[in-house]
Formats: sequence, C-alpha cells, structure tokens
Amino acid sequence: MPLWEPPTARVQRYLRLQVKLKKAVLLRFRWEKPYVMLSLTSAEELNQIKKFKAVQMGGPSGGCIPNDLLDTVIDYKALGATGAIMGSGGMVVMDESTCMVGMAKFFLDFTAKESCGKCVHCRLGTKRMLEILTRIVDGKGEKGDIELLEELCYAVKDGALCGLGQTAPNPVLTTLKYFRNEYEAHIKD
Repeated sequence: MPLWEPPTARVQRYLRLQVKLKKAVLLRFRWEKPYVMLSLTSAEELNQIKKFKAVQMGGPSGGCIPNDLLDTVIDYKALGATGAIMGSGGMVVMDESTCMVGMAKFFLDFTAKESCGKCVHCRLGTKRMLEILTRIVDGKGEKGDIELLEELCYAVKDGALCGLGQTAPNPVLTTLKYFRNEYEAHIKD
C-alpha cells in the first residue's frame, strides 16, 4: 500500500489563472475538472484573449500544455504524463501570439537565478540552457542547438540534487515536445 494517496475528487484546490489581464483570477476546482473547463471558459468568458495556444501549469518549473491536450484532467498523474506538474498551482494561459521559445526562456531565467549553486547540474546546466535559449530567441541559433538543449535538459533533470533543479527543464522540455517547430523557425529564419 502506498504511503500517500492522491486526493479524491471531493478535495478542492485553488489555482491562480494568469491571462493577459490587469488582475489575476483565482479559481477553485475539484480534482476531476479538465483544463478545458478552467482555462478556456474562464479566459474566454472574460473576452481577454485571442485564440488559445497553450497553458503553462505548475509555476516556473511547470510545463506548457498545448491546445490539443485541453481535455487533460487536473490530477498529478495526468499532468505528469503531459510533462507538467501541479507545482505551485500557477496556470498561465497563452494565446496565439505567444512565442513558446520566449516563454521557456522566461521561466528558465527564473529557475536559473533561483539555483542555490550546490550541485553542478543545476548551477551550470541551467545557465548553459539559458545561454542556448537566449541565442535561439535572439536569432543566433545554430544547427545542433536544439539537440544540445534537449541533452542538457535531461542531464540537469537526472543529475540535480533538489526539486528545483530536477524540474527546471520542464518548460523547455514541454515546449520542445509540443512546439519544436517554433525552435526550428527561430534557427532557420
């Protein structure tokens, strides 16, 4: 028998929904509610976003989930299968104008600065990942950068000593998984 059981559908949790709004929205949900009910209806009812593109779930160390996975149920196992985490409960909704490579850089910048520096994987790995992302976003990406970035992500994820380091690559890995074409476009164009 496991030491810990995930909450049942009767348990409620709060999420902070951030859309391109002046004020954030605090949502209360039951575990079995899927994303489509929270992100799309809440954001579109506010008439504040363009066409929905993705949601970044779990705070800075979370993952970006694309539009075609909007029916994902909000629970630990289902989120983990997408590459995201429940994390701090942050939920950032992004519209069609959002550059996913830029978003990955934004979140990685935060986690790289938060690294305590104790382990080499996190201290140097996140910095090297950020350098590659910056190069790609600035239009100076080179052939092989995407593969090197992906390799670094897995090295940091597998070798870091703490939860921050182990989850820091999540935004990069999920954007590579679901939006690789945007990385390629940055390098080719």
